[in-house]
Amino acid sequence: MDTIDTNEIVRQAKEMRAAEMRRIEGLVSKRLGLYFGLLAESAADAGNSLKPLFSWNPQNAAPRRATGPSLPTRASLALRNLFSWNPQAQRN
Repeated sequence: MDTIDTNEIVRQAKEMRAAEMRRIEGLVSKRLGLYFGLLAESAADAGNSLKPLFSWNPQNAAPRRATGPSLPTRASLALRNLFSWNPQAQRN
């Protein structure tokens, strides 16, 4: 019967655990690098898509002709019609 060397088993277990921790640490650092790289690219793309919003010059726009009441007038009339509706007025 062989003798069991518990000290050797504990030492090997500690070495295996340290190697596994180094492996996981490397995986996490690679994935974090990839994640932050993709995040930076997304931020750059978002910045490029917002660029036209901040470079718009209203003086370059062609003037539009008014074809009816202005927007505030139409909104006022719509609100007036909404709140002045009387269900009793439609009875015969």
